[in-house]
Amino acid sequence: MGDSKALAALLLAMLIPTMACTHLRLSMRDPGEQLRDFPEIVSEEYRCGDRHLPFFQLEHNELVPVRVRAGGEFNHRMVYALCPAGPTDVVRGTMATRIRFEGSSIVEDEIDDYVLRPGRWVVDALVRLPEDARIGVYALEVEFESDDVSFTQTLTFAVEAG
Repeated sequence: MGDSKALAALLLAMLIPTMACTHLRLSMRDPGEQLRDFPEIVSEEYRCGDRHLPFFQLEHNELVPVRVRAGGEFNHRMVYALCPAGPTDVVRGTMATRIRFEGSSIVEDEIDDYVLRPGRWVVDALVRLPEDARIGVYALEVEFESDDVSFTQTLTFAVEAG
């Protein structure tokens, strides 16, 4: 009986670092865009045949982790669905990303010809904070503007002492 308890403790001790590494890998994803579902699946799910097109839905928007040290990095993930007017049509517009601290924009990035693609897409970006980032609550703002689609989302995160 004692041997099985020792074996269980040993297995648990070996499993905890593995779980921590898995969590770290999931939280720090590779940057880029990935097609999750084809347009037909999204069209059926959202009944796009009955909607004014293009139809856009921002399904998920997150930061991981939400507590970061100065000089650290976090992942920004957006998941969106788009039903275009035509099967391969895209929506082009301006994507602006801002980091705000104490009411002021301290970092701003703008892409004038950002493309939203048909189907369901996962978009990951890694954001590295400066070594001299001050402790406090920050906001990441994402804004997209085009003739057919627009959205604004704000997420907060904290910079903590190292």
